[in-house]
Amino acid sequence: MDSKKNKIIDYLQEPKQLETLYQENPKQFLIWFDEAVTQHPDSTILQVWQARLSYTKPTSPTHYKKLFFVIIASFIATILIKSPEYTPISENWFYSRFPSLIMIGALILYFMHFFVASLQQKQMVIGVFLSLIIVIALLPSENTSDSTVMSLIHLPLVLFSLLGISYMAEEWRSAEARLRYIRYLGDTMIYTVLILIGGIILTSITLGLFKGINLSIESWYMSYIIPLGLVAAPLVATFLYDEILGRESKLATLIANTFAPLFLVTVIGYLLTMLVLQKNPYMERDFLIIFNGLLLIVWGISVFSLSERVVKVHSSKLSDFISIALILTTLVINIIALSAILFRLVEYGITVNRIVVIGANILIFIHLSLILNSYLKFIKQQITGDSLIQVIGSYLPIYTAWSMFVVVVLPVVSGFA
Repeated sequence: MDSKKNKIIDYLQEPKQLETLYQENPKQFLIWFDEAVTQHPDSTILQVWQARLSYTKPTSPTHYKKLFFVIIASFIATILIKSPEYTPISENWFYSRFPSLIMIGALILYFMHFFVASLQQKQMVIGVFLSLIIVIALLPSENTSDSTVMSLIHLPLVLFSLLGISYMAEEWRSAEARLRYIRYLGDTMIYTVLILIGGIILTSITLGLFKGINLSIESWYMSYIIPLGLVAAPLVATFLYDEILGRESKLATLIANTFAPLFLVTVIGYLLTMLVLQKNPYMERDFLIIFNGLLLIVWGISVFSLSERVVKVHSSKLSDFISIALILTTLVINIIALSAILFRLVEYGITVNRIVVIGANILIFIHLSLILNSYLKFIKQQITGDSLIQVIGSYLPIYTAWSMFVVVVLPVVSGFA
């Protein structure tokens, strides 16, 4: 772009061209804009642009209320997390059950307090949350059973469903709102990791500075500041995403789109290597566990990438090809894992672990098959993006129902086996 010629003045009567200039090079546009305003101070279109460029979103009173909530909730959650230190509660029993309830519960309260207006919805969420506390507290604590372990593993999934209902407020039945919630989870998790990385750097600098003046604060710092930082990180990340960024962050989308082709290459290479080395998931239990872990990771990337794809008007054919290939690869992994689990079920008998894993694999297989079918129709323009959104979002409550079954029902029907 030629910086010597002021193109804003040339296109002063062409609003679309002015917008194009701004989008192509905002910094150069600002340089030209100052000169254009000086030469044409009475121009209405330049006055509109000046109001646009100088606009600063006012800080609302709610901003400070949310910030105050985050600070207070962080301290209260930290006190609860550290309760075994000053109560007779067993650390092993407490920390295997309640950290997720405390940390995700704080996020649920954040959205319940500021966004949920319906009293009925609040009562429903609070009722389920309190019921979960009772159920988890009553699970056997001696000789931990497989059903108890599976219940505790699936507990965060149920809590994330309650968080989703709180986040979506009155739109919680909307498939589109559910996809927005998925994007919130992705962005917030990434910001939480970034905050924790910053906390690690700050901790190293702080301890180093105090050590330099011969003052040891490691014990106090590790006992109080580190737990506070760990608990506060997701709350701060949520406040950042919700209030500072206005729920408009695209960081998770960028990372998902970047890693989708990398994971595709990695997974295909892994499957080919497995064939060459003749690894047998049917007989090797540890290998099957890794296989299912890989399935969950690739499934998550596939669903998250598609949740952003459907809101775009245009997308490259390469992007669509990668998405389809990733879903197909995930289905291949799913079929192998599912057949291996069925083989072990027939060969070695029914166990709680096998029931849970086979149930999850079947749910994922059905969901991905529906998504693949709809996505192919979407690309061929046989259906709209809204139809694809419905396929992705309307299925999510089924995962919630399955998680609730594993957390609450399975331990009872299995006799806490």
